[in-house]
Amino acid sequence: MAKNDVVLLDSILKQKSVEQHVDIGEIFEKFVLEQILKNYDLSNEEIAFGWTDGSLDGGIDGFYVLVNGLLVTDASDFSWPRTGAEIEVYLITCKHRDTFQQTSLDAMLASLQEIFDLTRNTQELLGSYSSDIRKCREIFIATYHNLSLHRPVLKFKIIYASRGDTELLGKSIAARADQIIELLSKYFSACSASFQALGASELVGLYREIKSFSLDLPVQECLTASQEGYVVLAHLRDYKEFVSDEKGQLRRYLFDSNVRAYLGANLVNVDIAETLSNLGSPNFWWLNNGVTILATSASIVGKCLKLKDIQIVNGLQTTESIYRHYSLNEPNPNDKRSLLIKVIVTQEEDIRDQVIRATNNQSLVEPAALHATDHIQRDIEDILLRHDWYYERRTNFYKNEGRPDARILSPLILATGSVALLLKNPVQSSRLKQKHLRTDEAYQSVYSTQFPLDAWPKVAELMRISENGLIRHFSRQKGGKAQYLSALRGPLAYVITVRLIGSFSYSHRQLATINTSIVTDEFINDCLSAMASFGGSLTRHTINSGRFSQTLLRMKELWSIEGDVFEGRRQLSSRRFNGREGERFVLTEEFLEAVNKALPPQPWKKGTAHQIAKNLGVERHRVSHAITTLVKRGVWLKQRNGIVYDKAGNEIMRDPTRVYTFPLIEPS
Repeated sequence: MAKNDVVLLDSILKQKSVEQHVDIGEIFEKFVLEQILKNYDLSNEEIAFGWTDGSLDGGIDGFYVLVNGLLVTDASDFSWPRTGAEIEVYLITCKHRDTFQQTSLDAMLASLQEIFDLTRNTQELLGSYSSDIRKCREIFIATYHNLSLHRPVLKFKIIYASRGDTELLGKSIAARADQIIELLSKYFSACSASFQALGASELVGLYREIKSFSLDLPVQECLTASQEGYVVLAHLRDYKEFVSDEKGQLRRYLFDSNVRAYLGANLVNVDIAETLSNLGSPNFWWLNNGVTILATSASIVGKCLKLKDIQIVNGLQTTESIYRHYSLNEPNPNDKRSLLIKVIVTQEEDIRDQVIRATNNQSLVEPAALHATDHIQRDIEDILLRHDWYYERRTNFYKNEGRPDARILSPLILATGSVALLLKNPVQSSRLKQKHLRTDEAYQSVYSTQFPLDAWPKVAELMRISENGLIRHFSRQKGGKAQYLSALRGPLAYVITVRLIGSFSYSHRQLATINTSIVTDEFINDCLSAMASFGGSLTRHTINSGRFSQTLLRMKELWSIEGDVFEGRRQLSSRRFNGREGERFVLTEEFLEAVNKALPPQPWKKGTAHQIAKNLGVERHRVSHAITTLVKRGVWLKQRNGIVYDKAGNEIMRDPTRVYTFPLIEPS
């Protein structure tokens, strides 16, 4: 290790700790996670989702499940590929020490023996694990079950990071790493598992790797050229190199966030893969619509197209397929096939948004992903910029520009603030997810043009004040990151707001002119103490509506707040908040088979459908519907109230754990 690498790393961490005002150990962990996952271009929320450090973390500080480069955060709301699936599982331990110690891997090994034993339900784990670890385990189980029929590639990546020197890594650590790899290989016969130690030198090296948005593309032919753009043909292999970084990995950050939001039309990918595999087929560009690239400048020099500020706004499926094909197959000198590439050159944000919307409306990107191009979104971004806030309506746009994390806001944070402060519904804000905004009605409620634009900077400020207060609170209380940030930031921001204004019936104009200068650590702690005293424990992942209303009534007395606690409160209309209401789904044969395999022998105990739903990461009513279908097909016998009946309607067995003290209803 270079002598000054630790000094340089500590300097980077110190600067970040000044900017973010949190513990240096926490800064180190986030820094490590960001560097390891840099190529996936994850948002801050996605990084936080798998950041599992804290009490009862089982020695695992980061637990991430990715499918084809996309992080799985909600198994019931993920487009599972039917072919070509690659599952990557990152298991990361970070220690802000200047050495590597075996105890870190000892703890991880003990935990992994349980966590990846899929014969055990999460509730049956013997060890004590945090809700974050359990959540990530269930995400993995759901991913594995959903893709198991399609023979996915499964990769485990075990990473141990510290400020130490990897050249001095002890034999005991290497031996323990081998045991972890052996354990995972025993649990999953077809998987691959690897171990990597990252010390100060390796972390500094990762930090120095810059995402390049200015690249050169060798071209075969330039079909047309002007100041507005180019239409070119490029060899498929040259395009594969163009979208690959120095390590041969796909530059996923080049894809506009709208395109990344959709996993892919699987049948299309199959067709593309078959075309790529058949050298005897017509030239590729005859059969494929090609790729669209946005750039702020472009020029042809000889047979090379030089591009700046690249964003691939259409052609994710094509790009992924080309990358995979040429990564897995040896080069063939006779392969001269080409790809059609349309390059649009503009610096006008309006025009860029129009191109993104137009090109993606021709493909199967879900409409909600295109809201980033809406006029209201640009207006919000502009008003926030005037107050030095950076609104990432496109994933990591400002983060890639190097703007300070403390001033960057994601769409989900701002939407949460809108529900909590503008719709005055802090309880609903506590469980808001991006999927809840997919209906036009819900989206228009959250980003209403009736809200005064100058209210948005105050929403941003109050949400960040709330987040920082929670981070400091949980760092003191738990010695780790704030595990309950998403559930509490909206309600806390609302409590701070009504206390500052002194009224529950505040107007949006009052919110826009609120004075936050008196919000000190003591002020926030008083708010948190009141929430904890009146509303129960803060360590909850959801806020109970009735309990929180009682909390507000007590606060009304404590701080002499005027108005009715329900005045001005509006519901976010989204059927996804209401369970099965109005929701349609297709009962596929793959899903039926997954439920069939998960069912234990009859008689099924009470709660069986609920447990299977949790393991598969879907709603319970979907599992119940699948079980009903399997019974109708004769795969299983009819069962009601724990009693199993044969086809003639005769009772043949019953659940011995249940006590029957009421007349039984015969099956219809």
